[in-house]
Amino acid sequence: MKIDCLIFDFDGTLVSSEHAYREAFQHSVRRHTGLDVNGNELTNAWSTTPREILRRYSEELLDEMVASFEEHYYANHHRLILYDGIAEVLEHLTHRGAHIAVVSLKPRRAGERELDITGLRNLIRASIWGDDVARPKPEPDGVLLALGELRVEAGRALVVGDSPADIMMGRSAGTKTAAALWGGAIRESLLAHSPDVALDRPGDLISFLNAEF
Repeated sequence: MKIDCLIFDFDGTLVSSEHAYREAFQHSVRRHTGLDVNGNELTNAWSTTPREILRRYSEELLDEMVASFEEHYYANHHRLILYDGIAEVLEHLTHRGAHIAVVSLKPRRAGERELDITGLRNLIRASIWGDDVARPKPEPDGVLLALGELRVEAGRALVVGDSPADIMMGRSAGTKTAAALWGGAIRESLLAHSPDVALDRPGDLISFLNAEF
């Protein structure tokens, strides 16, 4: 069956946002606990919720830390940048009539603003954020909701993401899966979850689709 629906993760797949997340986490932890967090502790921190990351440093101060994290992040998320080649790939997919969606853990408040900041608004037909579903990734709910909005069967879709949770989410929803390796993802960890294809660069997605169909 032809793949004509591409469902992308956002952070670490379409957009380089690690620096904004890292600085917001460090700011929050330092403000409330006095600890200086090494950036290495926050690698791939966008692959889970801010609450789960901050819980490592204090359960008692968790609500205050989440509030400080969000305040700092929203003040600085305008510095996000697209990975090289992403805009061209999405434009190419749009021109060939593909359905394009985003499924992310990011809250809708941030995600919708960041579609505008990064210039992706007109290239994304459906966007499902972490607070849109009761069970976020690795559960399939986000992908299933996107497929429903787009009116596309799972067998026609490919989930593209940089974390094991993305691969598990897509597989649970019945789609094909692709490991996005260009944003600093841990290659061995992603490949251990047996994605249908591994992509070293965004442009490899077009090559894969052309070769398959």
